Amino acid sequence: MGNWQEAVYRRAPIPVQNTLLTLHGRRLRRARFGDQYRRLRREFEALEHGTRLEQRAYQEERLAALIRHCYENVPYYRKVMDDRRLRPADIQSIPDLVKLPVLEKEDLRGNFDHLVSRQAKRASLRRAHTSGSTGSPLECYWDDSVDSATNAVLWEHRSWAGFNFGRPYAALLGRMIVPEGQHALFFWRFNRVWNQLYLSSFHLDDRSVDLYLEAMKAFGTEALDAYPSTAYLLACHLRSRGRTFPLQSVFTSAETLLPIQREVIEERFVCRVYDYLGEAERVLFAGECASGGGMHLFSGYGITEITDDGGQPRPEGEAGHLIVTGLHNHAMPLIRYRLGDVSALRPETCRCGRTLPLMDPVTTKAEDIVVTPEGRFVSSSTLTHPFKPMKNILASQIVQETSDSLVVRIVPRPAYSDHDTRVLVSEFRKRVGASMKIDVVLVDSIRRGPGGKLRWVISKVPLRFGADTLRNLFAPPDEGDPRVGGDPGD
Repeated sequence: MGNWQEAVYRRAPIPVQNTLLTLHGRRLRRARFGDQYRRLRREFEALEHGTRLEQRAYQEERLAALIRHCYENVPYYRKVMDDRRLRPADIQSIPDLVKLPVLEKEDLRGNFDHLVSRQAKRASLRRAHTSGSTGSPLECYWDDSVDSATNAVLWEHRSWAGFNFGRPYAALLGRMIVPEGQHALFFWRFNRVWNQLYLSSFHLDDRSVDLYLEAMKAFGTEALDAYPSTAYLLACHLRSRGRTFPLQSVFTSAETLLPIQREVIEERFVCRVYDYLGEAERVLFAGECASGGGMHLFSGYGITEITDDGGQPRPEGEAGHLIVTGLHNHAMPLIRYRLGDVSALRPETCRCGRTLPLMDPVTTKAEDIVVTPEGRFVSSSTLTHPFKPMKNILASQIVQETSDSLVVRIVPRPAYSDHDTRVLVSEFRKRVGASMKIDVVLVDSIRRGPGGKLRWVISKVPLRFGADTLRNLFAPPDEGDPRVGGDPGD
C-alpha cells in the first residue's frame, strides 16, 4: 500500500481494513501473476529437471543481455568496465564474472543513483528497504520483472509441498495489520483474493495464541507462512497444552531455522517445514524440498558464486562468501553483490530428483525473541522494520536484560541526529508497547562474538508458556535443551 492508503487503513474499522487488504491483494494479483509470471513458472519448472549445462546456458544467456544493458544504460557499470578496459563481449560466461569487482554494500549506498538504469522510470519502481545483516539499512529499486520472477520462484517452491495459490493459508510475518491503538480481540485480517489469513506478530502472548489457533481452524488453514520464531512460538504453546494442529505444510524464512525450532514445529503441526531463503535485494532464492538435503538454488533467478576473501571462486564443498548476481532486475542491476553471508555449494544431486544445485543452509539471523512487560513475544524479524527507513545508522544491536527495558546500541553515521533517535523510539513503541523503557545508546562499535558473528538481538528474558519456561532461542551449543523448567508435552 502507498502512504495515503496506509493512513486510511490505520483509521478504518476492522471490516473496512479487511476490504482494503482484499483490494490491495487484487491489485497485486493483477500485477504479479500475469503472462510474465506464467512464462517464468514454466521456465523455472523446466530448469528443475534440466541438465547443469542447460541451467548454465539459461543463466549465461540472461547474463550476456544484462551486461550489455548495464554497459549501455547503467553509469556505475559503464565506468567500472571502462576503467578495466572491458566491453560486453568480454563477459559472456559465469567464469568471466571475476573480471568485475565485488559490489559491496557500501558501494551500493555510495553509488545509489548511478546504479539505476537510465531507461528506468523511477515513479513506476518499487523502492525496497532492508535492515541489513547488522541493522545497517539499505535501499534498492525493483522493477515489475523482479516481482514476477520472485512470485514465480516462491510459488514454484510452495508447489514442492503440494501447496498452490488459492488454497487457504495463514501468514504470521512482520506487517502491522492491527494498527497501534486499535484495541480488539481480533488480531488478524483477511485477504480474500489470496485466501490468506494475516495474523499479527505483535500481539502474540501465551493468552492470545488460542485465539490465533481458533481463527486458523475456522478459516480452514492448510499451510502457515511464518518466521521460524513466530511458528515456533505457536508450536511451543501447542506443546505446553499437549495439543497438535495438523497442517499440510509450514514455510519459514527470514531467520535461521534452528534444529529445536524445526523439531517442535514439525511435531506440533504434524507436517514438514520447508525453509526458504529470499533476500530483500531480490538476487537469490533457495528453498528446501521434502528430501531435506539442503537448499536448492533456483538457477533461473540468479547466479550464485562462493568465493574467498578476494572474490575468487571456492571449490564445491568449501565454505566461502555468497556473491550473487540477480538476473531479472534491469532497473537497478546488482552484479557480483556480496550478501554478507557464508555458505558452500554441495557437489551431490538431491534425492528428490531435481537437478538444481544444492547449497548449505545460510546462517543469517540467529537471534533471540524480545518479551514485553505484558508477556508478548516479538521476533527479531519484526524488529528490523523500524530500521529500514533509517539512513544514518552504520550498525545496531538490541539488548534486553529485563522484561521492561531495551537498550538499542547504535553506531551512527555522521549525519545521525536526535530526530533519528526520536523516530526510532517511536517506531519501536509501535511494536513493543508504551510500557517498555527504550534507551538508545550511541557507541563507536559493537562487539562481535566468536567467528566475528554479530548477535543483533540478545534477550536474557525467558519465554513462558503456562507452567513451562524456556530459555530464549539462541542458546549456546553447550547449553543443550533450551527448556529451563517444566516439560512441554507433559
